[in-house]
Amino acid sequence: MTWFVAALVVVLVVLTTAAVLGRVDGSLAEPTSTLAHEPLPDGPLRARDLEDLRFDTGLRGYRMAQVDRVLDRLRREVEDLQDEVGRLRAEARPDPTTEED
Repeated sequence: MTWFVAALVVVLVVLTTAAVLGRVDGSLAEPTSTLAHEPLPDGPLRARDLEDLRFDTGLRGYRMAQVDRVLDRLRREVEDLQDEVGRLRAEARPDPTTEED
């Protein structure tokens, strides 16, 4: 019984001290950022931009928002490149309606 009372007193002292120091107020502390992630640069991407790309890890793996932004950007770049390739192929293809002499 003495150990129980002593443990209870220690717990109460710790909780009281934490409350006085502002550690127990029922809310979370302001978030801090120690993220090292640097987003992709503006403008056309180079292979080196992707080689240097690193994502921060979170509780369950990589930070989803960072990965989603990069994937969206890469999707747009690939679409633009595919459109340009299609346009260039169409320009390089001879027009069947015109005949060469």
